[in-house]
Amino acid sequence: MAHYDDDFDTPTEADVEACYGSKYLSATEVGNRRIRTKIARVRKELLQQQKTKFILAFSTVDKEMVLNSTNTNTLIDALGKAPAGWKGAEVGIYTVPTTYQGKPTRGLRLSVLNKPATALPPKASAQPAPKLAAAEEIPWPDQAEDPGPDFIDAA
Repeated sequence: MAHYDDDFDTPTEADVEACYGSKYLSATEVGNRRIRTKIARVRKELLQQQKTKFILAFSTVDKEMVLNSTNTNTLIDALGKAPAGWKGAEVGIYTVPTTYQGKPTRGLRLSVLNKPATALPPKASAQPAPKLAAAEEIPWPDQAEDPGPDFIDAA
């Protein structure tokens, strides 16, 4: 019978996520980091237990995020009830201790950092203002409180 004194080959929680993880962003992947990004797209999808959930895609994060009721309410409180108005909002993604089905775990949370840039009202003229194509993104101005990179390690 083999006896092993080291624990170098024992997989970690991150290894399990890498091998068997979801196509959606998880708290394990975020860890203790704080991620600053923008909402690039909002869609809905029928998921497990036949529940329809909102799914967010981000400008600088490869995986999409399934919204739970807590994060949906955060977006509604800050940006309004129309999901179309969430696109372009700058958000922070982080994790918090929580419970799921009575067990302690980490949960993903969103914080709205900046509302989407809004277009100026059109000037009174005989011709209507040209509409922006859906793929065009209005650039965000530099702000003094912007910490810089999209991924920020928590101190």
